[in-house]
Amino acid sequence: MQNIFAQLYHKMVPVGPTGKRGRPRNPQCIDPDLDYTTVLKTREGGRITKVSCRVIVGTEESIDRQLANSPSRKINTSYVERSNLDWRIWDAHLIRKSPTVARSIRWLKAKFAIYVSFYNLIRPHGTLSRGQDPIFRPKTPAMAANVADHLWSVSELLEYTVPRQ
Repeated sequence: MQNIFAQLYHKMVPVGPTGKRGRPRNPQCIDPDLDYTTVLKTREGGRITKVSCRVIVGTEESIDRQLANSPSRKINTSYVERSNLDWRIWDAHLIRKSPTVARSIRWLKAKFAIYVSFYNLIRPHGTLSRGQDPIFRPKTPAMAANVADHLWSVSELLEYTVPRQ
């Protein structure tokens, strides 16, 4: 599990000369702002008897701060599982036991970035689009988070240029 985090959420730390033969390894430092926990479910006779959480990366205090700012007050997997289902529906490479093969991680990441952008900027969500009244007012997760002020079009997304930092 740590290896996956090192690949996705790391920065390279330059290494000075070691005095040993060969090329030094590229040490990686996991992002200190990353918080990650797992939810462990204990089952007996097909029923869940106990649910516990374990911190994988981060500290209990930083996770408690994150939970204080979230709609949920406890660690759960409902948001992640919903997103995973959507990604699997939209891309055959992410389906379990699929005969398709992603030949390049670079193209898979690029395709996934388009899906995530579509999900957050273009596609209105039913639960976000209905308030206290039953009137449907299209709203995306980006609009709910005050990152966008309107529904984006596909052409607007594809023509958008990311500013250089």
